[in-house]
Amino acid sequence: MLEGHSIGSDARTLAASVRSGSLSAREVIEQHLDHIARTNADLNAIVTLAADSARREADEIDARVARGEPVGALAGVPFTVKDLIATAGVRTTAGSFALANNVPRIDAPAVARMRAEGAVLMGKTNTPEFGASGLTHNDIFGYTVNPLSPAGTTLSPGGSSGGEAAAIASGMSVVGLGTDFGGSVRWPAHCTGLFSIRPTPGRINPDGQYPGVVSDHRVLTNPATMHGAVQTVGPMARTLDDVSVVLKVLSSPQYRWIDPAGVNTSDLDIRWAAGEGTVPVDAEIRAATEAAALRTASSVRSVTPYQGTALREADDLFTRMRACETQTDIEQYRPAEFSDNITAILAAVRPTSATDVEALWAHRAELQHRLLSEMGDVLILPVASILAPPLGQTSFDVDGTALSWSQALASSRAISILGLPSVVVPVATSESSLPIGIQIIARPWHEHHALAIANALG
Repeated sequence: MLEGHSIGSDARTLAASVRSGSLSAREVIEQHLDHIARTNADLNAIVTLAADSARREADEIDARVARGEPVGALAGVPFTVKDLIATAGVRTTAGSFALANNVPRIDAPAVARMRAEGAVLMGKTNTPEFGASGLTHNDIFGYTVNPLSPAGTTLSPGGSSGGEAAAIASGMSVVGLGTDFGGSVRWPAHCTGLFSIRPTPGRINPDGQYPGVVSDHRVLTNPATMHGAVQTVGPMARTLDDVSVVLKVLSSPQYRWIDPAGVNTSDLDIRWAAGEGTVPVDAEIRAATEAAALRTASSVRSVTPYQGTALREADDLFTRMRACETQTDIEQYRPAEFSDNITAILAAVRPTSATDVEALWAHRAELQHRLLSEMGDVLILPVASILAPPLGQTSFDVDGTALSWSQALASSRAISILGLPSVVVPVATSESSLPIGIQIIARPWHEHHALAIANALG
């Protein structure tokens, strides 16, 4: 960070500068608003700007600093939020015409926690309709562009938190909140060279995500659905320290926070695999995953290839459970005009007996138990089978096999359905100068182990 200038700074440094008075929160916000004005037109990452409220919040923080009052761990830090998460007083569309004019009255709990620690909301970022795609575009706002696109090429930032990834990677935001169902904070981080965390479901209060149960102006999570059981809110940032700080801020108080710095990694057993075992993975990604795993050898007790069987069954289970979803949370918005993608998802719904659904959940429990017996303390996997794809492309050739975007995310979907936390770390650059991220997966509620291994990778 240049002296007196905040673009490109990390959250910890910015907050310390604001708390000390060496940089005002208003200066930070104005600099980021100027940067957004110069940058967003080319990327289409931020779809609703909250400039006026951001200025007011910054002025309040500066007034509190002047009075010597506490201002929080994220004082003056600009953050953005995926347009799937409720923000009080700021339009939240979920990329759908059904919610095109929706302005929530109440923040999602995760957003409220960020604001309580002094972070300043800059705006909402683009998402596919209801987050139901791995590629970020919708019929209201169009496509979002990856800021790392090489000259002459236009790439996607992935999805469904692709607008969030593009905003952070381009410096328009310092940290942000995405959501992750089948890889939606991990895949965009891989595509844009960011760090992100899919926490253990429940670590962060999941309420406030659309579509959900709307009750008394709140959006509540329905725990009886796969969407409610699997999807999480997750932080994204340009540094590992920032995603760790934000996760600590967001972590529900009933779950004890353990500082990753206190982990003795020499006690940990690491397993790694170059994929979940059912779809091909790009050779550069396979090599980067193996190299990253082996780099941990001097820091841990053991590093060995994953030899289990649970991963090979997990993505298929994700697909079968997804096919049983009745999509009642989306159906509540009929007769709204939906995108072709959502229309196809609704048309694919088939009645499934309660007995068959319960059998799938039972199989999930069995697979979870089996993977926990196979994975050691930490499991290292690719995020996806492919690098950041060309904008608009929906089929991808890997070793002669055509993959859909959902198939390309098989490694991420497998971890989602099994309920494990995952930290994404950029570990290499491809021959085409694109980032390669890996997943560092821990046992439930052991995010500190994944963060400690991420830190060991440097």
